[in-house]
Amino acid sequence: MQTVDRDYKIQQPLAQFFVAQLINLEWIQPGSAEHRSFSARSDIDDGAGHALVTAYAVKRPDGAWSLLLVNRDQQNTHSVKIAFQNAEQAVQTFIGPVEISTFGKSQYQWHPGHTRPAGHAEQPGQPFVVEDTKGMADPDGPILHSQQTVGKDTNFDLPAASVVVVRGKIGTR
Repeated sequence: MQTVDRDYKIQQPLAQFFVAQLINLEWIQPGSAEHRSFSARSDIDDGAGHALVTAYAVKRPDGAWSLLLVNRDQQNTHSVKIAFQNAEQAVQTFIGPVEISTFGKSQYQWHPGHTRPAGHAEQPGQPFVVEDTKGMADPDGPILHSQQTVGKDTNFDLPAASVVVVRGKIGTR
């Protein structure tokens, strides 16, 4: 979850740390109260039938609906409309204020370290590859939090390579 130095002192959180925060603090409601999960889907694919955007829906104990949206497309932002369909086929949307939490390339980018091969180990028992620099993230967070007032015609932008949580109340308008 974090990079550490030789003394195991935390240097920097990794992407997994931030996504775990998104899931456990934004998508679901912290605590032991019951959440109800529902099937969700996206119709955005790569043309060969591979989903580029996946969706996961829960109704939280506080009454809010919460969607976890994953844009797997590494290069492109996708704009989505969100609709909820109940058993009676009635369609509802997010209405009023919603909380949006975004974690994508603008919040986190990993830059790998550089290594070079050595012709032979410098000392017996040492590796044949020498690490010149360690990898690091820049930027390295935080999660972007925003609030937006929405209605039935609102589009939500999912940045390339991102995980987005949209949370709020639903209704018909």
